Parts: sequence; C-alpha cells; structure tokens
Amino acid sequence: MSLWDLNEIYDALNCKSSIKKNLEFSNISIDTRTLKKGSLFVPVKGENFDGHNFIDKAYEKGAIASLIEEKRVKEIKKSHIPLITVKNTKNSLKKIAILARKRIKNLSMICITGSSGKTTLKEWLTQILEQQYKTFSNFGNFNNEIGMPLTLANMPRNTQFCILELGMNRPGEINRLTKIANPDVSIITNIGLAHLGNFQKNEEIAYEKAQILNYLTRNSYAIIPDC
Repeated sequence: MSLWDLNEIYDALNCKSSIKKNLEFSNISIDTRTLKKGSLFVPVKGENFDGHNFIDKAYEKGAIASLIEEKRVKEIKKSHIPLITVKNTKNSLKKIAILARKRIKNLSMICITGSSGKTTLKEWLTQILEQQYKTFSNFGNFNNEIGMPLTLANMPRNTQFCILELGMNRPGEINRLTKIANPDVSIITNIGLAHLGNFQKNEEIAYEKAQILNYLTRNSYAIIPDC
C-alpha cells in the first residue's frame, strides 16, 4: 500500500491536477540526502539552503514528483520530474500533514511539550504502545514547524497511536503545531528556563506551553505537572 497517491495530494493542497497519471508515493521528503525511491519531494527554504536548488538532485535520487513554488517555476524549465505548483511549500507540507491526521479515523494522537523530558517521554510511550499497537512518532527531535508536519505527512495509514513531540522557539509555535496535530491527549512535562532567550520571563514560557491545551474537547485528556 502506498503512503500517498497523487489525487490525495491534490485534495490536501486544494489545487487542480496538472499531472495526467495518478502517481503513488512511498514517502514525503525534504532532504535529498535521505530521500527514498518513489518520494514526493517538498523543497523548503531554510536558513542556509533552498530546496528548490535540489529538485533535479531529488529526481536523480528517485523522487517521482516535486512541489514547486509559483515564483520559482520560470527558473526550473528543463526538469524531467513532474511538478506540482503551489504558493508556499512550507504551508503545503502543513496541509499534507493535516490530511494525514484526518484520514485515519480511529487514530489516537498524543502530543508532548515541556522545557525538558519531551524526547525521553516520547520514546518511553512509543516503546510501551508499540508492543500492542501500530505506533508512530517523531523522527529524532523533528519537533518544529517543518519537522513535525513532515513526521505527520509520513505517518503510515494503519497507525493506531501517534506520539508527537512539540518544540518551541518562538511565540505561537506550540499553538500552530497543536492545531495541525489535533491531539486527543496533551502532555506538558514541565516549565523551566529553556528558550528564555526568546521570551521575557518564565510566565511567558508557561503561557506558550499551555497552548497545547487549546484544541482539547470533552473527550480529550490533559496531563500537566503538579505545581
């Protein structure tokens, strides 16, 4: 079973099809160094690189289609890889992640944030749950506004429990990630001095971490540190 087919990608991005055949993708990749054969390549712009410069490399490594931002289309005229034109590739990755979350009807989503202990708790929960359930979690510390959506976009269709670590470097980041993940269980490990350089005081860190609770419902659970 493929991870994604082209029609699903178009549905996620809410754009018209420009590729005639319905491709099937084995995974979603943003990095040609780890790209697998059959991937959909998503070229995102980072601080030190722009993935658009590696679209041809992605094709050579086995990608069978790539997203491309409208403003970059004229620069890449001779590429052999099928291209899907979007306004913003980072936003498109988030849209794919949102559909990945929605398309598994009985998925249990656990999200973890805190000043420390996030990765350890994620690994513990994963090791426990995977003994009985199809369990999926972040790759390493892929917990930011690119890494977490990328993780979700690569979640297998048969996942029963997904455990995501949510990191924070700036105001609003936890809220944006939580909105994408839509957790059933939200966990705050602790509130400490981490990231204080981006905030004025500890209370601001606590407020930002608490945004993981924003999308809970009557059927959701929250686990917070005992003050």
